Amino acid sequence: MLLSLTDMLTWTIAADAPDLVLSDLVFDAGTRQLVYLSLGTGMGGGGQALAPASLMGRPDPQTRRVPLRITEEELSRAPHWTGETAQIDALFGVMPPLVVGPFGATHAPLALAAMLGSGDDAERQTDPRAEAALDRYDRLGRWLERPVFGRDAEMGHLADILWNAEANRLDYFIVAHGGFFSQDRRALPFSSLSHRAPGAKGGHLVLDLPASEMETAPTPDHLTS
Repeated sequence: MLLSLTDMLTWTIAADAPDLVLSDLVFDAGTRQLVYLSLGTGMGGGGQALAPASLMGRPDPQTRRVPLRITEEELSRAPHWTGETAQIDALFGVMPPLVVGPFGATHAPLALAAMLGSGDDAERQTDPRAEAALDRYDRLGRWLERPVFGRDAEMGHLADILWNAEANRLDYFIVAHGGFFSQDRRALPFSSLSHRAPGAKGGHLVLDLPASEMETAPTPDHLTS
């Protein structure tokens, strides 16, 4: 089962700890595995907590729920960080009022951004454990919208990542090019990643593929339907 990570950001977290919002996904690009869920908790002035992805049950695209085996006490002991909601606001601010996910449901990214942006930034502190984890691993929010290059030319920008839930494996980049309302979106293998060039705004991705691969690559609908 391939799932859109951007769509999962709008799903409901089902856990004993109430009022959790999935705000970001943290992964290891080398092993292609999800390692943490970043959760908006409303604790500590609206910060984020890192919950190990191993606590996640099987996500259900029918009910749009992500089961999570974590209690309020466990959540309070989890690594916390500030969340950098300004970056999330900037990302969602360029999206249309409603977005149609790959499973047909619509969601309002601006409303989600407003929820994540609540709280007093001055009162937040980042746990050193969270700093170490975020320094070691990568976040979906830092990769989305980054330019994607092939071996010989620019291919477009990263619109999404498809995750194999059964294997806990990131299988495809969804690369989009064209106008905002007439984008052509294609799925390119995550295994083709050559490197990510860092930068002040998130850098760019380089794939070990010719740019012409965009012409024949499958669309996301062919992989998720």
